[in-house]
Amino acid sequence: MATFEETDSRAGKLAAILRPLGQGPMTLTQAKRAAELLDLHWTTVYRLRRRFLSDPVVSALDPQDRGPTPGSRRLSPAVDSVIDEVVQAWLPAQHHLAHPATDLLLEVRRRCVAAGLTPPSRSTVARRWSEHHERDALRRAELPEAKVAPGNFTVKHPLDIVQVDHTQADVILVSEMDGTVIGRPWLSVALDIATRSVLGFYVGMDRSGAATVGLLLTRVVLSKCGWLAKS
Repeated sequence: MATFEETDSRAGKLAAILRPLGQGPMTLTQAKRAAELLDLHWTTVYRLRRRFLSDPVVSALDPQDRGPTPGSRRLSPAVDSVIDEVVQAWLPAQHHLAHPATDLLLEVRRRCVAAGLTPPSRSTVARRWSEHHERDALRRAELPEAKVAPGNFTVKHPLDIVQVDHTQADVILVSEMDGTVIGRPWLSVALDIATRSVLGFYVGMDRSGAATVGLLLTRVVLSKCGWLAKS
């Protein structure tokens, strides 16, 4: 049964007329009769009935606002394609732009003028760039790498990532001759993240630095047969 609010509105009155017809065809006589009761053109009644059949609620018959629907684009397909190409292909390839937003706008306008198209406004280009950033951020958030806790690494093969760590050993070296304290040595270790194996190490008295890392890497890549022969 229709409520008072439904029958009190034009949409409610039209729904009350259309419901008894069900899914059956509406005759021209019925359409014209409904049009007279509601002060509409009979072609409008047919159009509203198609809408009502696809969504059989009173609100489907309410007057619709004029203008573009939310999320729709009013640009021509050609201009729309230029913006998408610049935002998705050209911009990511530019790594040294001082003013990305301005450079993006200028590139879009340059391509539109070259193609004989009316360039879009600055706000339109900026909005499209913002939408692209948002979609890209959501896409990156779904990648497996994004789900790794900070400080951890995702590796698939040995030697994909080699981690170098330095620490001062918890021992004190003294001279064999007179027992003079020499100090605490520094230990540098190269670890393969995938296998957790020690690829090489270096022990020295100097604080770890670039020279220490260089000596460590030579021990990583060179043969260790000499060390093994002495052990």
